Amino acid sequence: MHKFKTLAALAVMLLMLVSCSKLKNLAGGDKLYFCEKYTSTEVGEGTKFPKGPVTVMVKLSKPIGVTSVDVNVTDAASGKAVNTFPFTVQSDWDYIHFDDVEFKEAGKYKVSVLKKDGTVIASNEVEITSK
Repeated sequence: MHKFKTLAALAVMLLMLVSCSKLKNLAGGDKLYFCEKYTSTEVGEGTKFPKGPVTVMVKLSKPIGVTSVDVNVTDAASGKAVNTFPFTVQSDWDYIHFDDVEFKEAGKYKVSVLKKDGTVIASNEVEITSK
């Protein structure tokens, strides 16, 4: 009976830990996501796009705090850098769109927005298709 109570307590703690981490993501942590283009709102938000330009969106919980960043694209499987796109931003921005991040080849990529010192601001993965 004692083992059952211990296992039940561990299961409850594990469930709470997982729930809290999911809640943090919903509550407004830093988020990087993708869309076809940005006008006054996101158009065609998704995780799969054909080859060509994609708009990278970043929603931050606090202002970015720097005036220039790099959008770094790496191959998700190998971790090798594919391309880096430099952008100028304003330090008080917390909602940013990076237009025309070009994907020339189909595949799965990890996209990260980095401060010039290499600190990762936010990242996510995107799949690029041949059509």
